Amino acid sequence: MKTIYYGRISTTEGQTSATQYEDAIKQGVDAKHVHIDEGVSGYHVAPMDRAEWRRVMDKLSDGGVLYVRWLDRISRRYDELHSVMQQLMGMGVKVICTLNGMEFDGTASAPMLKATRDAVLAFMAAQGEADYINRKEMQKRGIEVAKAADDGRYKGRAKTLDPATVKAWRAEHGKSIAATAEHFDISRATVKRYCAA
Repeated sequence: MKTIYYGRISTTEGQTSATQYEDAIKQGVDAKHVHIDEGVSGYHVAPMDRAEWRRVMDKLSDGGVLYVRWLDRISRRYDELHSVMQQLMGMGVKVICTLNGMEFDGTASAPMLKATRDAVLAFMAAQGEADYINRKEMQKRGIEVAKAADDGRYKGRAKTLDPATVKAWRAEHGKSIAATAEHFDISRATVKRYCAA
């Protein structure tokens, strides 16, 4: 049976995909079947807009086993994760979360097994989105508190690129948003934001 590993990190600044590669090795997944999207938000970038996820879906089109560290690697949006997982279940894919061993079996045929699987899946998808929103809210509050203190501690994250540079390079070379993101090693969302400025 085909065995695939999918990973994702949302930023290449301070994060590394090394632990997910190690995780794939522990699961016995062949290196050619390990796919990790780097610098891609699980909340802002849909799975099918990610190069490595599209490769995963091609490979699993006729079933197999998909390992992920946790379901939020696929998506942090409830509706999106639910839809993708239903698609995987319909393709007969078994999804295994390596963090805790939870399995979602697309080959299950008994109604009670499918209902239980889908109920747990719905809860986990909702939890993933709630966790993301909560962390963003806490980050926002932390920044507000630091700014209110006005003691010079809060500097914000240093910009690595000037939006005008990105916009000018894209116009000069006539490149797509994806190609520009790849050239500067930034997310597509960042390129869109810079080009809209």
